[in-house]
Amino acid sequence: MIVYTTDNWPFQYHPLCKGVKLNHLMFADDLLMFCKGNAQSIMLLIRAFSSFSKASGLTMNNTKSEVYYNGVASELKNDIQQATGFVEGSLTFRYLGVPIQAGRLTKLECNALVERMVNRIRSIGAKKLSYVGRVVLINSVLNTLYSYWAGMLIIPKGVIRRIEGICRNYLWDGSSDYHRVPLVAWDKVTLPKDEGGLGIKKAELYNITAVGKLVDWVYNKADKLWIKWINQVYLKQQDWHTYTPAAGVAWYWKSVCKVKEMMKTGYQNNHWAANLKGYSIREGYEWLRNKQPKKDWVHLAWSDWNFPKHAMISWVVMYQGLNIKAKLFQFGCCPDNRCCICDQEPETLEHLFFDCLYRRQVLSLIEQWCGFKIAVDAYTSSGRSAGARLKLHTHYLLWSACFYHIWNQRNNSRVNMILTRPEALVLQIREDAMRRIR
Repeated sequence: MIVYTTDNWPFQYHPLCKGVKLNHLMFADDLLMFCKGNAQSIMLLIRAFSSFSKASGLTMNNTKSEVYYNGVASELKNDIQQATGFVEGSLTFRYLGVPIQAGRLTKLECNALVERMVNRIRSIGAKKLSYVGRVVLINSVLNTLYSYWAGMLIIPKGVIRRIEGICRNYLWDGSSDYHRVPLVAWDKVTLPKDEGGLGIKKAELYNITAVGKLVDWVYNKADKLWIKWINQVYLKQQDWHTYTPAAGVAWYWKSVCKVKEMMKTGYQNNHWAANLKGYSIREGYEWLRNKQPKKDWVHLAWSDWNFPKHAMISWVVMYQGLNIKAKLFQFGCCPDNRCCICDQEPETLEHLFFDCLYRRQVLSLIEQWCGFKIAVDAYTSSGRSAGARLKLHTHYLLWSACFYHIWNQRNNSRVNMILTRPEALVLQIREDAMRRIR
């Protein structure tokens, strides 16, 4: 149990208590309580705990209980500690893994979040994942660790840049440290898939929209203890939509007010206008971010029938992010720019994936087997029949498989000086496609 006692109710009402209701306070070892700094209120609190203990059989653990003071005289401190048996605590401390302190968070207090993310990346299994597996890990694990903090605190921008750097480095290199130049810019990676990205959320924008949930609770006067406290101490019957914080208010409250200014145009008559069901973090994120036009090639690259690793290479190709020899030669990283497969023309994306003789032979054999042309604009309408949908998804599957296997052969030819015959490669693509279709 943690008891805050103060004579002037300063900063201490932390967003962590956003779920505590006035009429549902009960005794527990990890309960956060806030008391007016006088002996009478403390004794009333102790009597309530004593009555609850007699009724439930649960007893208070003094070794886990601390009192935090602000603006309280030393005599009163002694009276409270004698009456309760609690020891005096000191800021900063952690509650549910999140630091609680008077002022703004610093990078030092957020090291625990960064270290937990790095530890997940450094596990043996995480290092062996493919690009697509790393995207799934970033969305399901790393962003989950971050979102837990982002919904409670305004995270410093330096920490946000560090978190995004960890995710970016892990995506392209499999580690938290910077070793490789990213193949695609992070601004494009953080777009939704239908706009040409990988669906990874921007950390700073997510933090703003997560704190926007607190703003929405103030708009709707949610039945929460901290909302009632805010209305009594800060708002004082003022209109929240036009409210401006005073200079001497808490940093946390100023941060919430800044988020309110960013989100206020989305409210009409104190209700979230973008969605009739009300505000949600997902709706706020979509409303606040800069939307991009949808890409025509998204379904070609990210069809449900495509192999994930094939889809990822196709996505990188669409952004011309692969380290082909023409790019490497331009930066002085290789002695020549000739194609690793045919060794005749400069190795550009257009040559490697469209004009190279080896690629044309592979594509011709695939088209003979499937019976239709494989090209970007060759087949774009699925129709309603099962046969038309099968043909469409097979087209997507074979198109992305060509990208992947041609790139794989290029790397094998450059590193190991080995090139598979077109007939053998097409046989492998056919077997993979039939297995995927079944």
